[in-house]
Amino acid sequence: MIFRLSLSNKSTNLATLITRTVFSVMAAVTLFVLFQNSQATSRAVDSEVERTRRQTNSLVQTLFNLELTSLRTQQDSYSRNETLIKALHRENTDLLEQFFTDIDELNPQLPPDFRYLTIQDKIFWGDESYTFFGIEDDSLTEMSQSMNRSGNWYLVRASSLLGSKILLLRRIPIVDLSTGEVLAMYHIGIVLNSNYSLMDAIKQGSNSDNALMVMDKEVIASTIGNVNTDYEDHDVLSNFAGLATSGRYIVVATPLSISGTSTSITIYTVQSRISPVEFNYHYNWWGGVLMVFMLLLGIVTWYWLNKRVSAELDSLMDYAESSVDKREITHFVGSKVKEFDLIGNALEHSFKRLTEQEKQFEDLFNFSLSPILFWNTQGEIVKINPAGEKYFNAHKAGDGTHQILVDQLWPKIKMAAQGATLTGVNIPIAEKTFRWNLSPIKVNEHVRWIITQGQDITSLINAEKQSEAARVQAEELARLRADFLAKMSHELRTPLNGILGVSQLLRGSTLDPVMLENINVLCNSGEHLLAVLNDILDFSKIEQGKYKIKRSYFASIEISKTIEKIFYPLCQEKGVEFVVETDFEESDIIATDQVRLNQILFNLVGNAIKFTHEGSVKVSITHTDNSHTENSVGSLLHIRVSDTGIGIDASLLERIFEPFVQASSSISREYGGSGLGLTITKSLIELLDGRYEIDSDLGRGTTFSIDIPVERVNREVSTTTDNLGETETAPAELFDRSLDVLLVEDNHTNAFIARAFCENYGMNITWVKDGQAAIEEVKNRQYDLVLMDNQLPKFSGIEATRIIREELQSKVAIFACTADGMLDTKQEFLDKGADYIIVKPIKQNELYQAFVYLKEECLSE
Repeated sequence: MIFRLSLSNKSTNLATLITRTVFSVMAAVTLFVLFQNSQATSRAVDSEVERTRRQTNSLVQTLFNLELTSLRTQQDSYSRNETLIKALHRENTDLLEQFFTDIDELNPQLPPDFRYLTIQDKIFWGDESYTFFGIEDDSLTEMSQSMNRSGNWYLVRASSLLGSKILLLRRIPIVDLSTGEVLAMYHIGIVLNSNYSLMDAIKQGSNSDNALMVMDKEVIASTIGNVNTDYEDHDVLSNFAGLATSGRYIVVATPLSISGTSTSITIYTVQSRISPVEFNYHYNWWGGVLMVFMLLLGIVTWYWLNKRVSAELDSLMDYAESSVDKREITHFVGSKVKEFDLIGNALEHSFKRLTEQEKQFEDLFNFSLSPILFWNTQGEIVKINPAGEKYFNAHKAGDGTHQILVDQLWPKIKMAAQGATLTGVNIPIAEKTFRWNLSPIKVNEHVRWIITQGQDITSLINAEKQSEAARVQAEELARLRADFLAKMSHELRTPLNGILGVSQLLRGSTLDPVMLENINVLCNSGEHLLAVLNDILDFSKIEQGKYKIKRSYFASIEISKTIEKIFYPLCQEKGVEFVVETDFEESDIIATDQVRLNQILFNLVGNAIKFTHEGSVKVSITHTDNSHTENSVGSLLHIRVSDTGIGIDASLLERIFEPFVQASSSISREYGGSGLGLTITKSLIELLDGRYEIDSDLGRGTTFSIDIPVERVNREVSTTTDNLGETETAPAELFDRSLDVLLVEDNHTNAFIARAFCENYGMNITWVKDGQAAIEEVKNRQYDLVLMDNQLPKFSGIEATRIIREELQSKVAIFACTADGMLDTKQEFLDKGADYIIVKPIKQNELYQAFVYLKEECLSE
């Protein structure tokens, strides 16, 4: 697998590429500037033309208004002249003729085309200039009669001997200011037809080449005929009218208004566009010059770059080709171009680093203890390292291991050839098992090879098999131990149930002191045996992690009362002082696992009393608050149990918490016990997140100190707590009627004990010996309570409970009464529908609490 430096057929020389880039950029910038200038110039020309048009419009209207205003001012001035008024008083027409002749000579630029005076709408005098235009007196009289005295100009079309004429007429009264008498009406008129003087004044005033006056699409006056032009009047109207610009001329149309009233007269002005045309010509010429300059600059740049850059670039390319193709890493001699020098040095370092990496890879490949193989996409082995050759006998004739490897890995090779990366592929080959990792090697996004690395995991597989076998064996041992403990619990609790049950019955039925003492010995022996059994079962639960903490609220004072009630008689019997101290109030409520807390106290106090023959046993239960919330206080419960007993040697303090260990064998013989009490106590303290300390002097006594976090609630003691101190009701008076109870028990002794206890409560007992009979009884008869053992013929107690709940849909109260004290059995009973669990041997107090629960929770419904 040798890589060589190859060039694409479409590759381009760097100098050429730079030249093209620079030229393209310059050309683009130039074209952009030309385009922008063209656009800006075009907009400027258009803006200038538009401004010219607006100015021409305003100027034409202003010039026309100026002509009319001058005539109006002259007419108004002459109408108040005294000479004119005297001539009218005298009715002297010669004097009138002389007056107007004089003023025309005085102001030859302002005379109207004709004047005349009317008295009572009849022509009194006229300058007869109107006859030059072919207008007759009757026409003037008719037009005069249609005009009012407002003094405005009137645009009229009049018939004449020479054709229709477009006239502007104005008349004003001549008033004698001394008398206020209207002497005559003074009329002036302007003939717009062929009025060259007016159009020439507008042309000159608007700086135009020509001007035309058009009314109703008819040219009535124009300056075009008097100058040499390449267009006529009709060309302006047909080709240029309404356009802002056209060709070499600018044509502006100005609709005229007379005395603020729009008319049908339009003035067209024509101006030459020589300046914009010349500008466009020069712009195009210089644009061409600039393009030629850019072309020459591109050629010079290309030549310079080829001469300046190509040599350096060729040197760099030669170095790269020789390093890759010939695989000879030499020192780069450098370049005059800074960038090429940096690239050459970088290539040198890269080639050296790649060479080192290749060497390292070759070493790893050759000296690896794991097989490494390179494959092509057709499933052929391209390269194999020495470890692979050793494992798979690649060169050993007649050995099929190599072919087995190919056949086994080929399906995975096909997947890797599609781009997949595979890890942890276990493949057995001969007597070994290899774990393979497959990874594709891609070149230009295409898979060219697949690298596979194997690891001999035969020993690991064997270890896993051994571990799995050990796990199965351990689970089987755990199951056997659990079954053994369950059977041991059942087999021990069954005779204990008989012993303790009969003892309790005898103790309640005899008054003979000697007999009573014998019965107490029997009871105490049974209780001791039961305690040992419970310790063993608790220790087993702790070992299996099945001990669960059940947090509940209860009156804190109840702890001290319970301890005092149970252990005070024992101390009194031994002659040992028993002191219980607490700082809790009657109303204080704490939250923790009450059962486990009592178990800790019972173990510690029981041990203190057992090992103390004189002196005292003191129990202190106090608390300190360390945090506060809205409804509760975080507290630390301090328990201190001290005695003046035999004490423990300091060297043995740590060992006494180990299972089945006591301070000495003599203690075991003298005091008895299983050696599990303190082990269980330590585990319970840790489950409650507490800590403990022990201080002991041999022969002087021992002190246990325990701190357990609890929650203290500041509220009144609940009704349930208050009721704990109430006197128990006599068994015969607990129920207000005789209850029908179905007793399901296969053991005669257990049945006898249960029947005897139940009859004390006035219950009617029906006894059956198996689960099938229990189901039939519940199906055929209504019962108040079912006392259900677990290990029964035909159907177990758990299965019978399930059938009664699910198939019979019965709501009868079911109390499990079993000698199996295992937590799993209790939970399974509850899951199948049992209401309460009674663990054998049956005790009077526990049975009483169970029947109180029956009355309050089950029968009350």
